[in-house]
Amino acid sequence: MTLSMRLMLVGLVSFLGYTSALTTSALHAQEIEGLEAAQNNQPAPTNMSPEESRRHFLNCPGGPSAQFRLSGKVNNQKTYTFDTLRGQPTQTTVWAFYRSGASPTGFETGQWTGILLYDLLQQAQIMLNTGVKNDLTRKVILVTGSDCYQQAFSMGELVPAIGGQHQVIVAYAKDGVLLSSDGFARIINPGDKSGARHVSNIIRIQVIDPPLPQQSSNSN
Repeated sequence: MTLSMRLMLVGLVSFLGYTSALTTSALHAQEIEGLEAAQNNQPAPTNMSPEESRRHFLNCPGGPSAQFRLSGKVNNQKTYTFDTLRGQPTQTTVWAFYRSGASPTGFETGQWTGILLYDLLQQAQIMLNTGVKNDLTRKVILVTGSDCYQQAFSMGELVPAIGGQHQVIVAYAKDGVLLSSDGFARIINPGDKSGARHVSNIIRIQVIDPPLPQQSSNSN
């Protein structure tokens, strides 16, 4: 084997080793990202491949939750348990029905007791930018379950003064019986008949401040 061929072979082996190290490092970073999401540190990763998604949700096993954290763009972050939720001064009961594969009839129906999501957000005191018109109603509320299932609400659909029609609540009881398989708390949105936004086993409620639009320069 000539010297030039040996040098080429050594270079190829080095390149393959470097590429393998990069791939291993990237996979490790993705696994860490998934674990952080499951541990309530950040939303789930986006733009995941099917295999990345599978690995991510293996780190979100689900199951009954015992507490959730209300955090994000608020002045008063707080962790809620059953006792602190049930001890809230204002309780709300709503009637709701929605599609449910777990029900023999295909529908879940009942009287749900809990706290208005809006009331909890009021207590948390959402941070507002006084320089932005109607900044409160542009905020987004992201609710995450123990299986990393997420649904979003806008403050515009929760604030009663501007027409929030549905009493979205953080429920802890159904028909007078405390929740069990749904954890101690879940979202009930009476306006959602599909059940898609009724997040069970809540572990996080996060207030998100969407980025402001960038003004493009007008060349005309």
